[in-house]
Amino acid sequence: MSETEKTETEKTETEKTESRQTPWDIALEALHHVITHNLWMKVLAVAISVVLWAGLISQDETLTREKTFNDVNVSINGADTMRRNGYIVTSDLETMLSGVSITAAVPQKQYENAEASAYNVRVDLSKINGTGIQEVRLINSNSSTYGRVVNTSPSSVQVVVEDYVIRQKIPVSVNVGTIPDGWYMSKPEVDPVVITVAGPKSVVETILRAKGYLDPSTIEWEEGTVLTPVSFNLVDRSGEIVNNSLVQITSDSTIIDTVLAETQILPTKSFDVTGLIETYNSVAKGYEIAGIRISPETIRVAATGDVLEQLSDIPLESRKINVKNLKETTKFQLKVLKPSEDAILYNDTVTVTVEISPKEEE
Repeated sequence: MSETEKTETEKTETEKTESRQTPWDIALEALHHVITHNLWMKVLAVAISVVLWAGLISQDETLTREKTFNDVNVSINGADTMRRNGYIVTSDLETMLSGVSITAAVPQKQYENAEASAYNVRVDLSKINGTGIQEVRLINSNSSTYGRVVNTSPSSVQVVVEDYVIRQKIPVSVNVGTIPDGWYMSKPEVDPVVITVAGPKSVVETILRAKGYLDPSTIEWEEGTVLTPVSFNLVDRSGEIVNNSLVQITSDSTIIDTVLAETQILPTKSFDVTGLIETYNSVAKGYEIAGIRISPETIRVAATGDVLEQLSDIPLESRKINVKNLKETTKFQLKVLKPSEDAILYNDTVTVTVEISPKEEE
């Protein structure tokens, strides 16, 4: 068989085979041809289409995604206005607002950049106009860039409100602990001597005074004037501490938590007076001196160091006791004299008791 005849025969066979194919077979063959020819170009085209689609979506400001923010910082506004209106919230509002969450509809383009601070979540206390349990709503600002808040949880909180009152001229005092041996400290002069307290009526009305404590261990013990800042507590009529963070303490419109205590520190010295006292004249006939008691036996003096150095004993107004014709036990008061004008006497008198008893008959 010649080549021409052979080719004609194969062509005839092919045509016969194609004539026997169904439309479904032809479709499958066409699909196979599309898939197997230039596959990498088709994949690239699909990828480019996806990227372009995503880019178009992200640029479309009308398309948003919801984003949830937890533990959102909530600002508390209007507290000063509320107090000027005569009210104060006594609930722990900061704790109540510690777990707030919001959901915002954020434009696709800004989804990753959006933060809770963009929505300025807050409560406004200036609208409170009554005492008791009040509901305060959480409000927010919508953002032209980051979208709007679609949900806030919780959307409001219930707080307890009291009357806000102010009391002036609350007295201040400062107590001093145990002073070391060898030293004297004057009673503290306090500045300011009175304070102003403001806060919930139920608390402020219980306050009687302010008491501070000066710890001697914090003092440098040397002669001179000492100025020491002293913290203090508010106390009620029973002496119990009134501890409430809502009470504001001021002096001349300035908030304070300490007062200034001014004290004078001097060295001290003790003098024995038992050997200084003597008697003169004689008791009544038939009587005798059974004993002499002196109280106190030592006198403590606080004075400047140079004054104390010059003292060998304590000066008394008189050192002699006149016992003339005494028949019974008698007490005498002797005045102690200051060694200097600014000296401090722990006792300004000495009591001398002269015990008189009848003589025993021989």
